[in-house]
Amino acid sequence: MPKLDDFDKVEESTAKTFNTMEPGVYMCRVQAVRTEGEDSRGNRWDSAKKQYVQVVVDVDEGEHAGKFSDDYWSGQDKDYGHRFFMSWKESARGMLKHTLRAFDEANPGFDSLAAFEADKWELFVGKRVLVQWNGQEYESNTGEVRMRVRPDRAVTEDDDAKAKVEKLDGAKVDAAGYMAAAAEPDEHAASANGLSDLYSESVPF
Repeated sequence: MPKLDDFDKVEESTAKTFNTMEPGVYMCRVQAVRTEGEDSRGNRWDSAKKQYVQVVVDVDEGEHAGKFSDDYWSGQDKDYGHRFFMSWKESARGMLKHTLRAFDEANPGFDSLAAFEADKWELFVGKRVLVQWNGQEYESNTGEVRMRVRPDRAVTEDDDAKAKVEKLDGAKVDAAGYMAAAAEPDEHAASANGLSDLYSESVPF
């Protein structure tokens, strides 16, 4: 067996104390803007036809900074876990305007509308933006209800952003209350609410 250096100084922990990203608002940085690619069904898409781009981000501040820069998340096939959509369809123009304001606020001097209208998506790469991450329940291979976080939308400092969690039945609930219930010390009570063993999107080591 290998010798574990300074093992006596390691603080004991359990899976429940592992530092897992929760739903909320995080300052992020744009890693890439996808204008074409392949969807989950293997069909090709491009922004000219779909009228949207995929904005791939990583957390830029706090304890989860750099979470999506490790090898596991490399490659376009892993974009699904840390991207949001920026659409210019007629029905989405209001949200687009708000998203561009979010970019301008987070990057003083940056003219996001000018970059957008010039089709200069590379100018967005490296820019910061506040992003609301929502939770999503899923059922593991062992039948346990777990939760993962996904980017939802860009927000501004003055938004009253409240993260949500989408449950297995499609219902969307307030993330703060959901996480409080998940943290209940009474495991039986948590299980009764369908909240057992939420934190295991991937092995925490």
